[in-house]
Amino acid sequence: MLVSAMFLAVAAIIGQASASVDPLAGVRPISETRTPTAVLPAESSLIGIIDAFEQTARRLVLRTKDARVTFVLAADAVVRLGSRTLPAAELAAQKGRRAKVRYTQSDGSRTAHWIVISTERD
Repeated sequence: MLVSAMFLAVAAIIGQASASVDPLAGVRPISETRTPTAVLPAESSLIGIIDAFEQTARRLVLRTKDARVTFVLAADAVVRLGSRTLPAAELAAQKGRRAKVRYTQSDGSRTAHWIVISTERD
């Protein structure tokens, strides 16, 4: 009986030692390395004159001194006129006003997230 108790005690000690000292703990094979998650595109901004807004396509056209630039409004886009927040549908009525558009670009498409319209017409 004493021998079996000693055997159980030694087995428990060996089991604890092997569980706590794992030489491969935290090591992953090369094939299991994690790939980075998708990187969000950087945000840019552009200032110009509102040339057109197509409400059904949610497409805003801004005229700069060099070109006409087209944006698609994000679903959560914020439109500001001075201190007021406007619904996107009112962009068509703002034709001819200066605006700053913050946007992201992905796959050749510009997505507008924030539009600030000048309170003065040009």
